[in-house]
Amino acid sequence: MSTHELKASPMPSASVRAQAAAWVARLHGPNRTQEVEAGLRRWLAESAEHAAAFELLTDTWEKSARLNRRPMEHTPRRGLAGFTISVSKAALAAAVVAAITVIGTVLYLRTDAVVTAVGEQRTLALEDGTRMYLNTNTRAVVRYTPEQREIELQQGEALFEVAKNPRWPFIVRSGDRQVRALGTVFLVRREDRNLAVTLVEGKVAVSSVNARAADAPARTTERVEPPASAGEVVMLAPGQRLTFATSEPATIDRPRLDRVTAWQRGQVAFDDTPLVDAVKEMNRYSVARLIIEDPSVAHIRISGIFRAGDSANFAGALARTYGLHVDHEDREITLSGPGAQSSAR
Repeated sequence: MSTHELKASPMPSASVRAQAAAWVARLHGPNRTQEVEAGLRRWLAESAEHAAAFELLTDTWEKSARLNRRPMEHTPRRGLAGFTISVSKAALAAAVVAAITVIGTVLYLRTDAVVTAVGEQRTLALEDGTRMYLNTNTRAVVRYTPEQREIELQQGEALFEVAKNPRWPFIVRSGDRQVRALGTVFLVRREDRNLAVTLVEGKVAVSSVNARAADAPARTTERVEPPASAGEVVMLAPGQRLTFATSEPATIDRPRLDRVTAWQRGQVAFDDTPLVDAVKEMNRYSVARLIIEDPSVAHIRISGIFRAGDSANFAGALARTYGLHVDHEDREITLSGPGAQSSAR
């Protein structure tokens, strides 16, 4: 194998260093498996920057405790796959900051829980190459075993871009339902006791937690009853959304996918939505609560795209469009009808 020289190579980007830190933590953590090692090899093969970052973070893991303060000097090291990396002591010292990410990842791997606060969103690259995007106020638990990849969505909303691996099933559980996917992009949203599964591309099977999708008959009608037994499964086609409500039969519809995924762009989209529902949706993203004081305006139909978390501008747009009165007090924004008098706060 030929040797390539990367002399005075630039420091890998912060995002790549963070990914490398996660891989180092996985290799040194309690959850190291053959799948983890295979995932690392795939990641390293993607670019020379990945290999450089992994070498740097491995060195930091082993030697950061022995770093001393010396004038700038360069320490050539033999990298992976025949690369020679030249990194200054100052750069290595800077990488110690990234080592903190390693520690955080170790803690994450022990607890397996991923949480977002109100208004926060996160993106995670899982060890198999799957990407998980968490929306506001979401909690998910990751459990990867040699038998299957499992995510438990305890609350909130997440989008999954699943890495294809026929020998390693990917399952998302939420409440008493589960979604089985392969090489698929889909969303799962759990709110109160309601659950919605939206398929963007690929194929998924939705069933009760005890069902075996490979063995069960499938329903694909536009309106379905909730599975009556563990052996009943609903197969979705791209663009379909399956919704389970607490007091109604399960339904399948075809929402506009750009509206369903608007939160990934920092937006909230409404299409002829009752104001009461629009307010509830906006309140997911902000600690400033919108309150409808006048029931007569609750069913005004709202259409448009708004910035997630910006409840004040949302209320202002309603005031300009529908003549509503808006009152601000502490963390409450009150909406009342055109005939109401605005209170002096």
